[in-house]
Amino acid sequence: MNVIETTGLCKAYGAHFAVDHVELAVPEGSVYGFIGPNGAGKSTTMKLILGLAHPSAGQVQVLGQTMTPQNRLAILRQTGSLIESPSCYGHLTGQENLEVVADLKGVPRRDIGRVLDIVRLTKDRGRKVGQYSLGMKQRLGIAQALLGSPRVLVLDEPTNGLDPQGIVEIRELILQLNRERQITVLISSHILDELAKLATHYGFL
Repeated sequence: MNVIETTGLCKAYGAHFAVDHVELAVPEGSVYGFIGPNGAGKSTTMKLILGLAHPSAGQVQVLGQTMTPQNRLAILRQTGSLIESPSCYGHLTGQENLEVVADLKGVPRRDIGRVLDIVRLTKDRGRKVGQYSLGMKQRLGIAQALLGSPRVLVLDEPTNGLDPQGIVEIRELILQLNRERQITVLISSHILDELAKLATHYGFL
């Protein structure tokens, strides 16, 4: 089963196509590496998959359902995403940021302890996010995506800007989520060598 499929997916801004007939098939249980240079349309494609942007043409299927305005929220409850950069409040603690997201998602706050443990931020849950390193903020963003136990994670260049240690931490976390928790991961990058350490399948843009 493919958990994400796109057919003839396009996004045009006037005469310019940011996404031009993209065809993706992301198998269940895979780490799907979505590779392409900066500006190729990877982020826009991911936004189209999540219903954050409306396609000019084509279709998106997630978990066997064609994405529509009517079923979008129901589908997204089974997915988690981190697009471009984590959305966090620097004046709040990691715990408080997750409480905000849990309430927005309608997820019980008791799930926060579980996701903090997964991303190894339990000891830092009481620190203000403004004091977090970039790698810690990325892990907090993944924790936000994991609230509600999604079946699919969509991660847009999650190692971008990280130092080598931060890259290793995010890579190990993604592999753990895929292998131990059977979460399908769609991950984009412009660095093929980095995706080669993670991906079981590839799409090139």
